[in-house]
Amino acid sequence: MALTISRGRKFLFSAATVGVCLNLFIPHAVLAQTASATADEVDDDRGVPTIVVTAERRESNLQDTPIAITAIGEDELRQKNVESLLDIGALAPNVFAGSQTGGGGQNGGFFIRGIGQDRRNITFDQGVGVYVDGVFQSRSDGGFLGIIDVERIEVLRGPQGTLFGKNTIGGAIQYITNKPSDDLTGYIDGTVGEFDRIDIKGSVNVPLSDSVFVKATGGWLQRDGFIRSETDDVRLGDEDFRYGKLQFRALLSDDVTLDIAASRTVSKNNGRAFIADLIDTNDIAPRAARGEGPFGGNVPPKLFAVYDDRFESDSPYLRSSNLRSSYEYKGYDISGTLDIGLTEAFNIKLITAYMDASIEAQSDWDASPVRVFDVTDTSQLDQFSQEIQFSGRLFDGRLNYVSGLYYLRETPTTLQSLDAAFTARTGNFPNPRFRAQAQKVDSYAAFVQATMEFTDAFSVTAGLRYSLDEKSLITGTLLNDPVTGAAGDFGFRASGSDSWSDFSPRLALQYQITPEVMAYASVTKGFRSGGINTAFSPIRGAVIDSTDLSQQTYDPETVWSYEAGLRTDLFDRRARVNLTGFYADYEDQQLTFFNDVLNFSLIQNAASSYRLGGELEVQLYPVEGLALSGNLGYLKARYSDVGDAVGLTNDSIVPRSPKWTYSLSASYEIPIGDGSLVPSTSWNYRSRQSTTSTDGNTVLLDGYGLLTARLQYNAPGDLFSIAAFATNLTDKQYFIGGIDFANETFIGVRQLDVGRPREFGVNLRFNF
Repeated sequence: MALTISRGRKFLFSAATVGVCLNLFIPHAVLAQTASATADEVDDDRGVPTIVVTAERRESNLQDTPIAITAIGEDELRQKNVESLLDIGALAPNVFAGSQTGGGGQNGGFFIRGIGQDRRNITFDQGVGVYVDGVFQSRSDGGFLGIIDVERIEVLRGPQGTLFGKNTIGGAIQYITNKPSDDLTGYIDGTVGEFDRIDIKGSVNVPLSDSVFVKATGGWLQRDGFIRSETDDVRLGDEDFRYGKLQFRALLSDDVTLDIAASRTVSKNNGRAFIADLIDTNDIAPRAARGEGPFGGNVPPKLFAVYDDRFESDSPYLRSSNLRSSYEYKGYDISGTLDIGLTEAFNIKLITAYMDASIEAQSDWDASPVRVFDVTDTSQLDQFSQEIQFSGRLFDGRLNYVSGLYYLRETPTTLQSLDAAFTARTGNFPNPRFRAQAQKVDSYAAFVQATMEFTDAFSVTAGLRYSLDEKSLITGTLLNDPVTGAAGDFGFRASGSDSWSDFSPRLALQYQITPEVMAYASVTKGFRSGGINTAFSPIRGAVIDSTDLSQQTYDPETVWSYEAGLRTDLFDRRARVNLTGFYADYEDQQLTFFNDVLNFSLIQNAASSYRLGGELEVQLYPVEGLALSGNLGYLKARYSDVGDAVGLTNDSIVPRSPKWTYSLSASYEIPIGDGSLVPSTSWNYRSRQSTTSTDGNTVLLDGYGLLTARLQYNAPGDLFSIAAFATNLTDKQYFIGGIDFANETFIGVRQLDVGRPREFGVNLRFNF
């Protein structure tokens, strides 16, 4: 039975959650500390560290911020062997990072609380926003950024529409790099490991004067793949990631700072690391490959070859073929930030950024030496953004506000070519040879958020954002001649445009129960822009008209999120316990589905769904040198009403919504002279989950847990460190994604994206 709660009752639900938490938790853990010292009186080296975050577009203490946030610093990232944003699912509850169908190794599919995007296309917007030093990354390509010279990563769970804008309906990930400083410092970091892994990272910071600093950072990360192709011995799951960044900081005065950064990224691999788990010989492509027509034998064949279960993989690490499969991303970006501190009451920040990237992706979808279905995508990304923020404190510092204006222009294009076993149209199945798409997006926004401290303990935060999105799309498809099979002017072209606007409010009540305990309740609206689907072609027997068609649009989606939480530092800050409960009401949810008549992935709207869950994060420092931590996430995601959506019912499984996620970690620092030896280990688990939006194409993945370990020696004065480490220590065989096309309508293959096997390595780092 669908869960329905009125909006008024939902806010009461949040408040009641806080009340229950207080009654259960505070009498036993907080009130017993009335004689304990405050946080400022505790030695930071002995307790939970103070973490400063920018989740509210200003610096604030993590424990004083009424948002569900996980913040991970550089040292913790190294200790837990986090190598890229692909690994962040192990760091925060109800967070998933995995592959997107059709993407390559750096193509990021992020989900938070069961909200994200499962497929890659220039017309599909993300559900989780990725921000690099405050700059929004509009497309998923390049999303699995390598961890190079990172100050911290912040994972914001729940919609962040008021301050971060559209397409943060599930949450936001902030990738924050170290900035230039007035110290002559640097490091060089090297890693060697299995699969011929060689990683080299380095950075040097040079002060040119008392007020001008420059910093250069670079990295080259490479290793062979772990899935072997039997036909050509090509390895999938390989990595060749090269990155360079130059930063400049000028203190123009005591109150004015200018930051300029430019970076270049090149990432190459042999395509998605997937295997053919199942091949259905009755599907269109396998029958066409052997010269059979699924509709009375009227498909002119290109091949007379057998595509059957002989090409199914017997092992997760073995594939029949990797014919014409590769991925290459080349991109650069430049950004400038001018921070002007005029007075305590009024400050200005200007952020200007430009990004350009090209992507070449070749996909052997059938995973065999037979050319059953091979696709090549060539895409170009182009993005410009400008943001101006106003912030300050008023009324003797009791009112803290931030407001601003935002503009984004992006013009992505893509050209796709298809090489399939069939070369002409039959029945209801067109076979496009070439498809071109060009989209233009203009996004405008104005926002304001303010926090008023009515007393020393009680404060209220209120915010509002207005967003306007304007999109236009031009599509052209060239099909083969329906009679001869030769390429010709048989296809369609279309153009379409539309715009959508939205008001996204936020309200939060915050109460500081004691200096160590804060409770809050909030209601927030999230918004993901509508869009334009690829053109629909008319069906007229064996003829395809070259008709100028209107494109079909899909609606925006919205989420009302109701959240309550406790943030506690207990026992002289030897323990940090953060608890969050949430309910999210999801309207007009955007879902991808594959239209096997048109041979395209499209977006459709489901009427409504909901998310109900809780999150627990704990850090313990029971004795000197010992650190224990863990998190637990519970998520119940259900469709309330799918409406006219194709391919699912109210009982369908919501994709990327495991019921349980949790992680446990421990480290112990053992003094050795003036240095130290630090053994550490971590375990993370997620229960079973589905991979795509529709029942016919989804794959239900088993739950799995992964164990990592590290033993690190830190030299006196932090001069150098050396570590031995292992990831997936138990050598668990698991899958992180997949899609099922073995359904008697299309390619005839079920694909499974394979997780990395056990790997050992050694890391050496010199600091200067």
